Amino acid sequence: MAQNSRPVFRSPSLEQETVEELSRRLLEITAQLNASNRSLQHLQQERTEMLANLSHDLRAPLTAIRSAVDYLTSGQSLSAQDIEGALTLIDHRTGTLEHLIRDMYELFTLEDPSHAFSFQELDAPAFLEEYFYTALPDSHYAGHLLCLSVSQDLHATLFADPGKLIRILDNLLGNAAKYAPAGTKITLSAAPSADLTSLRISVTDEGPGIPPEDLERIFNRTYTVSSARTPGSATGSGLGLAIVKTITERHGGTVSCENASGAGSIFSVTLPAKFLQS
Repeated sequence: MAQNSRPVFRSPSLEQETVEELSRRLLEITAQLNASNRSLQHLQQERTEMLANLSHDLRAPLTAIRSAVDYLTSGQSLSAQDIEGALTLIDHRTGTLEHLIRDMYELFTLEDPSHAFSFQELDAPAFLEEYFYTALPDSHYAGHLLCLSVSQDLHATLFADPGKLIRILDNLLGNAAKYAPAGTKITLSAAPSADLTSLRISVTDEGPGIPPEDLERIFNRTYTVSSARTPGSATGSGLGLAIVKTITERHGGTVSCENASGAGSIFSVTLPAKFLQS
């Protein structure tokens, strides 16, 4: 009488699937690590370039200050006008250093994820109008015609940090005033996106514009302005626009720059917004 043979259970498919799954996950992890390494290398290169630019920008005013101090302490017989001129130079160059150091500190602070923003709901048109009329008497904009272009039908609410939003506007308007010729118009405007999900805040100037090849990188922290709006002048780190980009992205928004038709540039930040239909 033949004995019943018990079937032998085999799971080659399960074992094969397990190996394939582990291999797939290993490849995914390897790809993620490679991408992270490339990102870190890019950030390190960007930081190195930025520090090199900042070193140059710090050296120039320090050299000027040292020269003025040497001149004042040289033992020469100096007139009151000579002394005043040297002291004025020291004052101006010291201001340049203070501005640069403040921007450096602010940018590094903003890039720290632990740095908290004070978000709150803001009536966008009212906020922009209040900012505009506060900025009008500022001596930084003397010689320029400041204009505000916000429709009375615009009813938009932003969820934003008001202090950081003011910093964005200060930097964009200050940038326009720095490069636009005296007597020209600088316009602060706001308009909704076509799908009513975001608000575009723009500053338009009548300056020399931006070379097309520089438009995509003008907000980078390693960008220098010598090749853009000030040909032939001393280079300078574009930390002001890098600060604008960092703040905007922390708000979930985007930045852009384009040349205006005819002459000038349009710098814009686009922020998530809610709209009340009128």
